Amino acid sequence: MKIQYLGTAAAEAVPAFFCACPHCEYARAVGGKEVRTRCGAIVDDTIKLDFPPDTLLHMFLYGLNFNYLEHLLITHSHEDHFCWNDIAYRREGFSHPAADAAPLNIYGDQVVVDKIKELNIDGLVPHLMVPFVPTKVGEYTVTALKAVHMIGSSEQPLFYLIEKDGQSLLYAHDTDEFPQEDIDFLANKHIGLISLDCTNAVKHYDYVGHMDIWDNLAMRKKLLANGAADEKTIFVANHFSHNGLAPYEELEKAGDGMLISYDGMEVEF
Repeated sequence: MKIQYLGTAAAEAVPAFFCACPHCEYARAVGGKEVRTRCGAIVDDTIKLDFPPDTLLHMFLYGLNFNYLEHLLITHSHEDHFCWNDIAYRREGFSHPAADAAPLNIYGDQVVVDKIKELNIDGLVPHLMVPFVPTKVGEYTVTALKAVHMIGSSEQPLFYLIEKDGQSLLYAHDTDEFPQEDIDFLANKHIGLISLDCTNAVKHYDYVGHMDIWDNLAMRKKLLANGAADEKTIFVANHFSHNGLAPYEELEKAGDGMLISYDGMEVEF
């Protein structure tokens, strides 16, 4: 199984629009891994994870062809993860889909499903994901779990466990530390790669909805303890805001063996 991180930033990207904070100025000067577009990924070049506003740029940078994309998992309806107005360009006239293009199946919570239905575009097929109910997605089994995010909203954001042929990965963005029902569901799964929200990076904020690197390390400890992970599991910190960021090398030290994502990074396991 392979995951490619196409974008690795939170909603503002890095460097952020109109921002002169120390890290944004550092990212502008240094470039490379310090420059981050909005968060999204692709698994085995087959399952797209989220559709941020930078998806068109990702298509150009990484040679992707969405004409034949069949499966798109959306975590929640925030625009940096679900840029529905770009998805709407699938409409005839704005685009001319290939004659042999398969429908694009879009999986998500009720808000996401309702928006796709509202668009009413041929070739877009919405699928409601119910937490803890395994769903067949092409050759994969995908299970949605409950994200701790959008507190106070009626929407239930999700993150995803993706499994195929004895391999598995967990893509957990945007969420705070997992609720107990998620941890119980994941017990003894021995997941190959676990990607954790690290929006706050090395700065702790007293609010609920995202994690920092120390929350990631605490989650790693919990998931190792209940068998969701084991000594072979690859842990990745991802989805960074400029507000808490430190230079890449400092993040690596703080991560204590976790991989620190960067735009374009591929991990095979």
